[in-house]
Amino acid sequence: MQARSLAFGTLLMALILSSPGTGRAQAVTGTGGSPTAAAAPAPSPAVDPERLAAAMAAYRGRASMDRHREAWEAFVRLAAERPDDHGMQIWCARTSFYYAHRRVQADDKEGCARVARSGSECARRAQQIRSGDYDGRYWELMNRYKEGATLGLVAILKMVKPIRGWLEELIQRDPKRPEGHAFLAMAYRELPSVVSWGDDKKALEHARVAQQLAPREPEALLELAEALRENGEKDAARDMYRRVQTSDVPRDLEWETEDARAWARKQLADMD
Repeated sequence: MQARSLAFGTLLMALILSSPGTGRAQAVTGTGGSPTAAAAPAPSPAVDPERLAAAMAAYRGRASMDRHREAWEAFVRLAAERPDDHGMQIWCARTSFYYAHRRVQADDKEGCARVARSGSECARRAQQIRSGDYDGRYWELMNRYKEGATLGLVAILKMVKPIRGWLEELIQRDPKRPEGHAFLAMAYRELPSVVSWGDDKKALEHARVAQQLAPREPEALLELAEALRENGEKDAARDMYRRVQTSDVPRDLEWETEDARAWARKQLADMD
């Protein structure tokens, strides 16, 4: 299995194998048109401006592992201090997910689990603030799956069993949001059909929906390219990998967008 980015979910096959991801840094999706889970919320004016500025400065420097850690720690503290601030909970959850992914890539499973748990906690707070909140549920699932990458094989197999139902429920909350479709596409594509519910054709179906909803988002294009490749549609896959290079750059996802483009270039080179 070829480990891939982190596009809308986790490296689920790597999770099944209970090994750290070896692909590009996992970057969750962007979206088209309206604010989405990947689009960071506006910082709350109630948060101390100096501390918020320091957290944002660390976040903008997250290409450095140390700065990424600083950003995660800062947003966890701010979210805990303002448990009624939905936007701050989402900042905490999304930053936790990205940093947890980097920890598991560094073979620090204990650190990954700890960081992902903090993200799940923030995401659950977001859902308490806003009942039925799509963003809170999305980031809760993302962090829970990332924590799952640290489990043993038996626990992982048990954990992935309800994934499909959870993602289908997320899609029902808002069928026009691309994240749920792309996450489900990745799960169908990465999970093995022999011992789980993987299905490459279903993956392509949902990847197409996600890309139609977010036609210029780098992660939507990349997930469709991966699904096309898995289904043997190599010319169409090449076209999608190339379109990643000229895609939009979602706000606050500049580093993740370049990561997606680097992975697309690698995949193209491997296909030639």
